[in-house]
Amino acid sequence: MNFTEIAALTIHDVKNRLAILGSRAEARGDGETMRDAHEAAASLTRLLALYKMDNGGLGLDIDAHVPEDLLNELAADISKQTPISINVDLQTTPTLGFYDENLIRMVLLNALYNALRHARQKITLQASLRDDWLVFEVRDDGPGYPETMRGQAGTMSGISREGTGLGLHLAARIAALHCNGELEGYIHLSNADGAVFSLYLPK
Repeated sequence: MNFTEIAALTIHDVKNRLAILGSRAEARGDGETMRDAHEAAASLTRLLALYKMDNGGLGLDIDAHVPEDLLNELAADISKQTPISINVDLQTTPTLGFYDENLIRMVLLNALYNALRHARQKITLQASLRDDWLVFEVRDDGPGYPETMRGQAGTMSGISREGTGLGLHLAARIAALHCNGELEGYIHLSNADGAVFSLYLPK
């Protein structure tokens, strides 16, 4: 077993331990510690996913899913970790979408944690159909993305408002795995009374 494989196993073990710590914090009603533990575990999950992607071990399982269920589950989980209001706007949410739910959950969770660092009072989750695209959005009421970040994103340098940009880099790669004919998924960063993270997946 080489160093990379050992590191991957270690990351997996630490991720599981952080999840346990998060559960203990939840039982004590310590939302801040729970959030820190779960966010750290989510970061390690993304790192493992990137390792698997680079080594051909990340399988894609696209099937029919209910976007409303995914958004409600994410909102319920994050609401336990913060006093910031997590809203789900279901006015335009389609009944079904075709995507890998585990991977898309990971992408949206990263966007949510990023929004939590900058939101003032609320975050809104939304899904809608736009022409040939299923679009998931995470909106916050913070200061927004700096001009240098807006538009399509996905490189590791100068992307994240904080940190290495691993989450957005991985999000862009996961989006691109979702293809339909000549259409390939992508992410888009914009501002509208705060930051808007958009994930475009071909229908």
